[in-house]
Amino acid sequence: MTESFYTLARWNVKPGQETEFASAWKALSAAFRKLPRPPKGEGLLLQSMRDSTLHYSFGPWESSEDIVAMREDTDAIEAIMRVKECCEDAEPGGFRVIARG
Repeated sequence: MTESFYTLARWNVKPGQETEFASAWKALSAAFRKLPRPPKGEGLLLQSMRDSTLHYSFGPWESSEDIVAMREDTDAIEAIMRVKECCEDAEPGGFRVIARG
């Protein structure tokens, strides 16, 4: 199996900030596409159907090194901070696929 890498984040958005959050997340996605090694596919932003403040986002990357480089990029860092400003809590992370079903 070829290794696959993803970023995955849980976002608890401040009540009433859902629209601003979605706009900031779209700007983050645009910042990612400008990286020297951008994600290898589109990112997705999901909103809970039970709790409009709970969101998850994820997207594929070519390598774990690309995720590390993204987290060190000044423009990406600023975009991530703008997304986090809309949140009460945020937990982004990098992950690798270990099984498929």
